[in-house]
Amino acid sequence: MRGMRVKGFRCSWYSHATPLQETNTPRLLHRQNPTPPDLDPFYSAPAGLNASSPGDILRYRPVPYPIAAFNTTIVNIAAAFHIQYRTTDSTGNPEAAVTTLLIPSNADPAKLLSYQIAEDSAFQSCAPSFALQKTSAANVTASIELAFIEAALNKGWYVVVPDFEGPRSAFEAGAQAGYATLDSVRAVLQSAAFSNVSLAPRTALWGYSGGAFASNWALELQASYAPELSFAGGAVGGTINNIAGAFTAINNGTLAGLIPTVFLGLAAAYSDFSEALEQELVPETAATFKTVLTQCSSEDSSEFTGQDILSYFKTGAAFLNTSIVQTTLNKANIGKHVPVTPLYIYKSINDEVSPIADTDAFVDYYCAGGADVEYRRDLLSGHITLAITGAGEALAWLDDRMAGVAVESGCKTTSVVSTLLDPVGVLALGDIVVGVLIGYLAGVVQSLK
Repeated sequence: MRGMRVKGFRCSWYSHATPLQETNTPRLLHRQNPTPPDLDPFYSAPAGLNASSPGDILRYRPVPYPIAAFNTTIVNIAAAFHIQYRTTDSTGNPEAAVTTLLIPSNADPAKLLSYQIAEDSAFQSCAPSFALQKTSAANVTASIELAFIEAALNKGWYVVVPDFEGPRSAFEAGAQAGYATLDSVRAVLQSAAFSNVSLAPRTALWGYSGGAFASNWALELQASYAPELSFAGGAVGGTINNIAGAFTAINNGTLAGLIPTVFLGLAAAYSDFSEALEQELVPETAATFKTVLTQCSSEDSSEFTGQDILSYFKTGAAFLNTSIVQTTLNKANIGKHVPVTPLYIYKSINDEVSPIADTDAFVDYYCAGGADVEYRRDLLSGHITLAITGAGEALAWLDDRMAGVAVESGCKTTSVVSTLLDPVGVLALGDIVVGVLIGYLAGVVQSLK
């Protein structure tokens, strides 16, 4: 079998598949840009999906294009794989999802981080497996968060990034996100034949905002859905545990576009909700509401900034109080099960997307159930800024977990002026900020050529 080895990893430029289904990837490589998921046969569910088990690898391939932030190639990657795997949707049906496994040049096969990117979109071309590739011209958020991922890669950790919204881009479908994240880890643990990962690596999870949503759901479902998995810790920031409360906070603002994205993401997951939403949308503006189905989060923000999203509904705010909306949002909200994994939770006291009181109550629920939680409340940041300023402390906390340092049992809540005042966090943050700036500036230079 011809191919090339990159620091011990076999990287032949074709897709490997189980007997479930073969795939024909090479002709995709002749394109100037990555092939969008809806046109790429690699993403199609293979025959025999129902006969597979959650976490089973259905097919895999080297990522067709280099992994890049702001269209600039990330250097510390020896190999990168797309893995299609069997998972479960929010209604319990089998589903095929894709995850991206990144292996650094200084790889430690005994360390694995599952990083959940805040995709925040109802459009499949915003999924990380596509957006992380050079020239994809997709999700800006993925480029920014790739700096956090690169900081983990520089520590030698394997990093896996799941498309946890699944093939239908079911944004905010909680169970779907949790199942897909857990099954992505299961798939990586079956990948040793081509990835050289340890059979039992020390594993942790990390995510912010929409990525924290998926991480929290995974940790809440782990004991019942994937009891064989064990996580050393989970770092989650900018948590949004009350979606209706977030609607109130962001409507008429710069992030109002998240509201139609949530509604259409949930419509992709639940047919009864989809029918109710379709009947409720004002016909004259329904097409505008649905533009989120063909664009990523930054475009959604531009499209709907300053708008009252409730005006797109025939009954306005009353629609939010209907039983179908309340039931569906309750299904999506985290805070239904207490994780057995130690947690580091960081949140802006002045978070403009999700009120701090909601997260305080959510943490209290975890703590009352016996969880081990270190909760950091930050005064000076906002929802978006804490994603960067809080990343250093989160990474340092994860580094301790990966090193086997035990957490203090019980719960500890600390309110700080800024996480930037912690020297340990600042040291870890330095590499991340430099990575963001270098990637961004390199992208600007590239665009001028």
